[in-house]
Amino acid sequence: MMNARRPLSVLLLGWTLLLPAVALAEAEPKLAPDALLRHIDEKMSFTSDYKGVIRLYETRKDGAKRAMEVHVYRREADNDLLFLSTKPRHLAGMGTLRIGRNLWDYEATTGSWRRNTQRTNLLNTFTCEADFDRSRLAEDYAGKDEGDDTVNGVAYRKLLLTAKNDQVTFPLMRIWVDPQNNIVKKVGYTASGRTLRTDIVRSYQRIKDPLSGKHVLHYKEVLETEEQEGTQMVVRYDEVVLAPLDANIFTKAWLESRLR
Repeated sequence: MMNARRPLSVLLLGWTLLLPAVALAEAEPKLAPDALLRHIDEKMSFTSDYKGVIRLYETRKDGAKRAMEVHVYRREADNDLLFLSTKPRHLAGMGTLRIGRNLWDYEATTGSWRRNTQRTNLLNTFTCEADFDRSRLAEDYAGKDEGDDTVNGVAYRKLLLTAKNDQVTFPLMRIWVDPQNNIVKKVGYTASGRTLRTDIVRSYQRIKDPLSGKHVLHYKEVLETEEQEGTQMVVRYDEVVLAPLDANIFTKAWLESRLR
């Protein structure tokens, strides 16, 4: 793994960013909005199974802080997903299991399962299940150009995305992409346009997919800000491995056994 670029600090629309594009790389061709969404999906998608450790560092508006750690397992062929909380200690063993379209939350202290009928948030934070799923912008959204925002002589293309279905976290979303067509900023809105969350992509990592033989782009660090409460979350994607996973991982029995 390697960072896709040495960070470059700039100010974009009031936010301090660490830009993730490839240093000194040539700009990619300008694509039509929907073609751009497909291109981003392709660059960030892989065919191998996935596991990684997600480290979350939360800072609330009142200054209170907490750190969390979650192990993520994803099986691409079947759309299966599993979260296993490992830190802090009182949350260890909690988890979420998705098999196809079926979703369950596991409460380790009681050993009970609760069926979910919609996308879930992670450990009662505003970080959500969809953040760790495969990129499906082109499937879920229609894109519309909104021009460029230029910072320090670099033009960042801005697009408004409107949801095609009700399975998404944000009915409306804006994204900003750099000249290499990498997302550097995302803002999620309600259907009425109220801001819910702003994400700043601080850095990417490039990983080889052993099944396809291609290198894919994956988030390394993202700063998320929840608008209403003013809570910020730094999300780090660590120890990422693309390799086949045992099918038994995606079962209730496997998750229950983690505390035994």
